[in-house]
Amino acid sequence: MHNYTGASLILGTYAFALQLYFDFSAYTDMARGTARMFGINLTENFDHPYLAQSIADFWRRWHISFSRWILDYVFKPLQMGWRNWGRAGTALALLVTFLVSGIWHGATWGFVCWGLLHGVYLAASTFYKPWQKKLYKQLGIDRSPWIKWWQAFVTFNLVSFAWVFFRANNPADAWYVARHYLYGAKGLNFDLLFLQDPFELVVLLMAISLFLSLKRFVLDHDILFTKNIYCRWGVYLLVAASSQLFRLSNDSFIYFGF
Repeated sequence: MHNYTGASLILGTYAFALQLYFDFSAYTDMARGTARMFGINLTENFDHPYLAQSIADFWRRWHISFSRWILDYVFKPLQMGWRNWGRAGTALALLVTFLVSGIWHGATWGFVCWGLLHGVYLAASTFYKPWQKKLYKQLGIDRSPWIKWWQAFVTFNLVSFAWVFFRANNPADAWYVARHYLYGAKGLNFDLLFLQDPFELVVLLMAISLFLSLKRFVLDHDILFTKNIYCRWGVYLLVAASSQLFRLSNDSFIYFGF
C-alpha cells in the first residue's frame, strides 16, 4: 500500500467500495433466492445504497436488517434516555450507536474508527440539516435538478472514505491513504486493483454496469422471468461470461467474516 499515492489510491478506494457492495449484496441475494425456492420471502437487505443522498439515507439502504436492529435496540433507547439534552442528546446517541456498530464488526481499531467516523457524519448532520434548506435557498440551488446527484456524489465519497478504515490493516495504513490521495501522484498503477492494463479496467466497468442494470431493472422486478427462453438464457450466459472476466480472487465472501 505504501508504494501507491494519488490517483492509484483514489481508484483503489472506489474499487473497494464497489467490491464490498457486490460481495455483501450478492451474498444476501443468493440467500434470498435460495429461500424463494422454498416459498420464503426474505427482507431485502441492500436497496441501492450508493444512490443514497445522505449518510442517514445510506444506512436506511445498507445492510437493512442490521441497521434496523441497531436503530431499535441501541439508538432508540439511548435517544430516549438523553432526550432532555435535545439535539445534542440525539447526536451523542448516534455517536455511541455507531461506535457499537464498529465494535460489532470486530474488536480492532480500524472497525472502531470506521464506526466512529459514521457516528461523526450522522451527529454532524443533526446540526447541519436544519440549515441545509436555508443554505440551498440562499445559493439559489434549492430547486436545481442536479442537487440530488450532488448529494449522492458527496455521500458516496464520504462512505468510500470511511471504507478505507474498514479495510486497512491498522489506522496507520488508513491514515497513509488519507494523507496521500492528492499528493505525490505517480499516475495510475493498475496492480493495486489486480488488473494488468487499462483494457481490463474497461471490462471491469462494463461488467459492473451490466450488474447494476440487471439488478435494478430486471432482477428486482422479476421482469426477466416474463421473457422468452432465448432472452433469459442469453442474460444467464452473459452474466456467467462477465463473472469469468473478473478472475480477481479465489477467496471466499468478505461477508463470511461477519
